Amino acid sequence: MNVPTNRPLPALPGHLGVVGLGLMGASLARAARRVDRGVRITAVEPRAEVRARALADGVADQVSAEPDAALAGCGVVVLCTPVATIEALLAPVSALLADGAVLTDVGGAKERVVTLARERVRPGVAFVGAHPMFGGHGGYDGATAEKWSAGGTVAICTDGDAAAVEKVAALHLALGAGVERCTAAEHDAAVAMVSHLPYLVASALSVAVREAGPLAMHLAGPGLKDATRLAEFPFDIQGEVARRNAHLPEAARRLERHLARILAAIAESPESARSALEAARAAREELF
Repeated sequence: MNVPTNRPLPALPGHLGVVGLGLMGASLARAARRVDRGVRITAVEPRAEVRARALADGVADQVSAEPDAALAGCGVVVLCTPVATIEALLAPVSALLADGAVLTDVGGAKERVVTLARERVRPGVAFVGAHPMFGGHGGYDGATAEKWSAGGTVAICTDGDAAAVEKVAALHLALGAGVERCTAAEHDAAVAMVSHLPYLVASALSVAVREAGPLAMHLAGPGLKDATRLAEFPFDIQGEVARRNAHLPEAARRLERHLARILAAIAESPESARSALEAARAAREELF
């Protein structure tokens, strides 16, 4: 849901914290800097070479190797690390923040982190789960300000404090993205179908083709390359996320039902095959 162009965009928080300067964290920081040159950005990044580059590039005003008191003045802090690290950082980062601050993230599975946040984020600090539905891999070198303004959507979980939810929504709107508000459970059920299951299908298809032997591998063309692209994602980025989604088995069962139906139609008759596959083509056209 993009905000209409005739409506003024929300303002950024005056002091923004970004924990992790990989692709998403550095892109978010660059987007914030592009929108408001005056915003103060305090970052956390364990890699010394990336810290140095972020300061030299103007991506952040201050960069620490680990979370410290420099985050205390941030109105909003965004955890932009792999999902396992996000979970581990909830307690120590929230302990550094002032009352009224908002802690959020960019992880791809939401029910687990929202549940953990209720246990680990200290009272006085609100946690709001968020998931930019755009990404990739490429680290700091691949980061661009345009990631947030290229027409993508950020899912904002509504399970927490309403004012904090709107503050996180305002951040992403200000950076140029659209927002979609939903519960963590609704998010995970939807993303199981549109992200996590496609990743697993691409992974399984890659293994199956290799298992089919050298001829199949030599005859593979652009179609297979497109169909298996998601299998390229490192486990820490996509696998750790997918395994945290409790809705994935049901998504897989749904796919199995439709695959079985299409295979049955192919076996039944040319007319049944045409009907099933033309219906699938129409569904694809509705998607994109």
